[in-house]
Amino acid sequence: MADNASEIPAQAAESHAAGAERPRTASTASTTPAARTTWLAALAQRSLSALVLIPIVVALVFCGGWFAFAGCVLALIISISELNAMFTHKGWHPPLLLSAALGIDFLLAAMLFVLNHNATLLLLLVGGGVSALLMLTFAWLILTRGALEGALIDWALTMGSAFYLGWPLALFILLRGDTFGAGATGFWWLLALFFMTWANDTFALLTGHYFGRAKLAPNISPGKTWEGFFGGLVFTVIASFVFTILLPDLFQHPLPINWLNAAILGVLVALASTVGDLAESLLKRGTGVKDSGTIVPGHGGLLDRMDSLLFVVPVVFFYAIFLRGTPL
Repeated sequence: MADNASEIPAQAAESHAAGAERPRTASTASTTPAARTTWLAALAQRSLSALVLIPIVVALVFCGGWFAFAGCVLALIISISELNAMFTHKGWHPPLLLSAALGIDFLLAAMLFVLNHNATLLLLLVGGGVSALLMLTFAWLILTRGALEGALIDWALTMGSAFYLGWPLALFILLRGDTFGAGATGFWWLLALFFMTWANDTFALLTGHYFGRAKLAPNISPGKTWEGFFGGLVFTVIASFVFTILLPDLFQHPLPINWLNAAILGVLVALASTVGDLAESLLKRGTGVKDSGTIVPGHGGLLDRMDSLLFVVPVVFFYAIFLRGTPL
């Protein structure tokens, strides 16, 4: 997802491992020793960042409850700030503080529902928050803008940013629940979600780099290939088997899912992960930036790490509900 800024019109170095644009695939990258060395160095840096981040994520998943809530709030705030920088680079100035407010409202509504299962309170917080944002964004722009140019774009960006970030982050909380430790069903669903997404990102990267030829979405992410997509899909299905069936059974916390449903889930996750990756690439191309930020060495911004996850969590959440396997 992190394109080379100087090559945004045509060529871009893809990255990702649940976040950043991938280095160029074999079909576009130079095969010189220097190019190979640069690619391997970038891969090593990305791997080191992953070694630091993965234990933090797993710890938050293990703890659940307010720990997961705090992690989601922090991710929301950082991602909103990265979106703000991207939009500012393009000359847009949406009031993203209001987006952040609705996102936190979503997170709080999810957390309170997990604690007391009060559907009325959930509807009040979510419905009231959305209604307030609809009115406040227009009021803000009417009162603060001397010219109409760009006002509707800023309004749409404000609304869209809240749902792009806040809604899926709230689903993380709902899926995980508040029960501490590995005894919670939500722990295993969320662990499977993360490792399926990471498997897809990692093996799509490697397969695409070494075998990629046919472009997947050349106008959005020139480095992505169909070979990389199918390579990622295969290993996502394998990860689904491991993390939804084998490991939960091994630790005597089986999930209500059979091998066929696990395979279907793996395919759906691979599709959602790829769309999430391309969606953020579209945002970056539309705003003319290489990465969403610089907070994660080798990957770019936090949003570069989260993009696939934002699209995967609704798939896993609603599939788990379909299988009647969530704590809801």
